[in-house]
Amino acid sequence: MTTTRTLRIFLACTLLAALLTLPGLASPARAQEADTLAPPQPLAGATSFVENCAPCHGPTGQGDGPSASGLGVSPARLGDAQFAAGRSLAEWFDIARNGNMQRMMPPWKDRLTDQEIWDTVAYAWTLHTSPDEIALGQRVYEAECASCHGPDGRGAASAGAVPDLADFAATSRVTQATWAQAVAAGKGEMPGFADKLSAQEQAAALEYTRGLSFGGPLFRGPLAKGTGVITGTVTNATTGEPLPNQGVELGIFDTTALLDRRSAVSDADGVYRFTELDTDPSLVYIVRTDYPAGVSYNTDFVSFAAGEMALELSLTVYDTTAEAQGLRTDRIHYIVEFENGQALVAELLLFSLDGDRTYIGDGGAVLRFSLPAGAQNVEIDGDDGSGRFEMTADGFIDKLPLRPGANTRQALFRYSLPYTAGRLDLVHTLAYPAANVNALISDVGQQVSSPQLADQGIRPTENGNYYNLLGQNLAAGQQVLIRLTNLPTAGGASAAGTAGGLNPWLLAALAALAAGGAVALILLPILRSRSLAAGAAPVAAAATREDLIDALARLDLAHEAGELDEAAYRDQRLRLKAQLSDLLHREGTA
Repeated sequence: MTTTRTLRIFLACTLLAALLTLPGLASPARAQEADTLAPPQPLAGATSFVENCAPCHGPTGQGDGPSASGLGVSPARLGDAQFAAGRSLAEWFDIARNGNMQRMMPPWKDRLTDQEIWDTVAYAWTLHTSPDEIALGQRVYEAECASCHGPDGRGAASAGAVPDLADFAATSRVTQATWAQAVAAGKGEMPGFADKLSAQEQAAALEYTRGLSFGGPLFRGPLAKGTGVITGTVTNATTGEPLPNQGVELGIFDTTALLDRRSAVSDADGVYRFTELDTDPSLVYIVRTDYPAGVSYNTDFVSFAAGEMALELSLTVYDTTAEAQGLRTDRIHYIVEFENGQALVAELLLFSLDGDRTYIGDGGAVLRFSLPAGAQNVEIDGDDGSGRFEMTADGFIDKLPLRPGANTRQALFRYSLPYTAGRLDLVHTLAYPAANVNALISDVGQQVSSPQLADQGIRPTENGNYYNLLGQNLAAGQQVLIRLTNLPTAGGASAAGTAGGLNPWLLAALAALAAGGAVALILLPILRSRSLAAGAAPVAAAATREDLIDALARLDLAHEAGELDEAAYRDQRLRLKAQLSDLLHREGTA
């Protein structure tokens, strides 16, 4: 069984920029890459596109990825048919491989193999067409083209010398627009079809024809009826007994979409069973249930390994309680920086719940969060407008039930606090007992003090110096005060860790060079949040101080180059700093 890092579609953190906006950039040397490699397989490139391209170009290639707004240039709309028609696949490959820094596009040749780049480009090319268009194109091709070009594009024996449309090395150098002109007007012995086929039919036939030179299908077909089996037992961990007659749902995903849902009911022994599943390793499965209604539980995301036919996924549920006994915060991290007369604050909290029941809250509120008086521009990680979070007079609440266990919930939120006369009192009232409270505060020449948190001194990093404060075993209801005086006025010094006035083009180049090592560490916090939600141990616990400092530096470069939007940058920077703060504390007490 292969346990995935959760669906890769959620990982929108990478150092990619705008692709392919200038035609005619392919070099003859690079176009030759198609001669020596296997024809690309679009479906094999789907994961790479989602991870490496979608953050800027968007999941459907419309240039609307989450990082697009911060680029300073408009990402190419790869999913636009007119855009795709004007550029050969060899051009797409050349820019993806070698980069185009004028368009903020780093080279991928040192991070992906040429075959991986071709597969990714092939998948990106499919975004401007559809299965319906390909089906229409197949019908037109078989009726009007196959008699000369053959059913597979290699040419009919009776047709004489015709181009080999299945030769990817040749077709990769030709644009759809060039083909369209030949089909409409005719070329050599080939008649024109402008008077016989509609423009839609001509375009569809050419889309289908392009696919003849690929090494695999353009789109995933209906899920095959396979031999795979997923089974497991639904257990009520509160009673220790299996849960009979419990409805469960199986979700089936590829790297880009939910493909199917299937339902089953557990038997008298609490066992559920899904059969006739496709064992394609690129598919991802998850099992979920509600117990009771509105309280959801799920397994990890899993895939069948090559040759594997059966997976067992146990599903654990709990009875519920409205009592908050045993609820605590294992860690609270405050990250504070300064800009233009305001403090930029991020808080990261890790929650645990003792016992054997899921906490459903007291009248709708499961977790309560207080905000300092005057907090502005509040952003809550994971707030998708579904109603899970609700603002209150002094903060906000989270309505999502909390299951028992260690580190079962991670909360991250950000806000700004204006200050005047160079002074700010950052005041928090702890809603729950806190085992560890850790603060990292940018050193901009201010004084820092706290009656509740011990001064750990100034921690130097490559991104600047940070005051470090630490408190342990603080009680619920206790007030935590961090007093900051002698702060810079608006327009004065800014937060440590910024990149100053470095040339943005140089920063973009440096970010591209560093991206190979940065991506993994930048992704770690996001992966960590998913694994914590599943009760797993935090990712990258063994990261060294140098690793984390290096990741922070790379993150700053990527942000300065415009490759990450502000929210994503602040989110990732917070989590990396939280890891660094923990590590510094452990080193100081070792």
